[in-house]
Amino acid sequence: MSTFAIVSSYSESCGNASFTRVLHDSIRHYSNASVEVIELDLKLLQSTNKIIREKGHRHISEIASRLKAFDGVNIQFEAGLYGTLPSDIIRRATILMQANPNTTVTLHSPRLMEASSASARAGIRKLVTLQIVDGLREIIGNKLADIHIRINRKVIKNAIKNNLRLIVHTSRAARQIQQFFNYTRVDVHPLKIVPDNFERDGSVLERIRSEISLTESDVLLGMFGYISAYKGHGDALKALSLLPKEYKLLIFGRQHPQTLKVDGKTDAYLQKLIETVLANKSLRGRVFFLGELEDNDFWKVASAVDVAWLPYYENGQDGSGIASICMDACQRVLCSSSFAFDELFKLVPYDNYMRFDIGNYLEIATKTEMLMRRDLSGHPEKPVTSVYNCQTQAVVYARDLPNFLVNLDPQTQGFKQAAQ
Repeated sequence: MSTFAIVSSYSESCGNASFTRVLHDSIRHYSNASVEVIELDLKLLQSTNKIIREKGHRHISEIASRLKAFDGVNIQFEAGLYGTLPSDIIRRATILMQANPNTTVTLHSPRLMEASSASARAGIRKLVTLQIVDGLREIIGNKLADIHIRINRKVIKNAIKNNLRLIVHTSRAARQIQQFFNYTRVDVHPLKIVPDNFERDGSVLERIRSEISLTESDVLLGMFGYISAYKGHGDALKALSLLPKEYKLLIFGRQHPQTLKVDGKTDAYLQKLIETVLANKSLRGRVFFLGELEDNDFWKVASAVDVAWLPYYENGQDGSGIASICMDACQRVLCSSSFAFDELFKLVPYDNYMRFDIGNYLEIATKTEMLMRRDLSGHPEKPVTSVYNCQTQAVVYARDLPNFLVNLDPQTQGFKQAAQ
């Protein structure tokens, strides 16, 4: 029996961990391989304390020693999983990539080009017009994004030195790697998290509807994932204030663990959302913060809300687990015009969505009502039939293992042959 290791977060509450759980289960289901997740200790790795950083380095070296014994390895690379300081991130990723020659590296945010000149000009323009705080925030944000780009370039360069196969979520990412590094050992596969045999289930949402005293006539809008600024909650609240009173916004998610403060103070972004709701009479009794859901409940709720809202800002990500779940489970999705969605729709011909310009809350309100007027009678349970699913994802990740795949559909057998 072949052995396969996945290096990632696992028991943590984060998108990488959720995806890793699905990946582990699908490879195990569609193969005869023994699959093990080797979990990263994020508390060690994300510390900036000198003594703890050294312990983090040893943690990575110990993982690298274990990886040598496996027939195949996958490294889930999101920079923040491997440290806070760029030098630590690059050093640790490089050690892991040198451990086993049969290794793939999944690049979740492989941006290689600097922020657009328009973004830089916006920051300068705010400084000139004395919007000092906003201008500095814009410029510092661009500089932080540039640091992430430099990390990506070095990590990808080191992966290529070791002739490792790379996995990305968009054709654009693969094209940029080829342009920058003249390297073509790159597979493209969109994130797939919802199981292939998933069926829509409204039971969890109906229980929640009852518990918060909403009626059958209420239109339930859903937002999911960490409560972070790039998710566009502020725009969502503005849009909700323009919609009829029966429209209710359910926010499923929590404050990001890295924004938790030891003094108990609320994260500034979350506090601003709370104050906005309390200060606006048209929002009171219409916005519900409902916390985090377990994976199975998340899929069920996402499949049952009337409209899933994804008002994301541009943040350089190529794949979003939240977006993948909503697109695959929900019958109506409203998403922004971010590049990540542009690229996803080039790969998968979804027919259950509408889009709007980033930040245009008037358009969000208008198109939400347009989506609600769509007749879903006779609409298929799954929004689209695509060549990509959890089976094909298993093929991409573990196809280099000897005689590893079993129980594949004929369509996926064809995908496997084409991929090889």
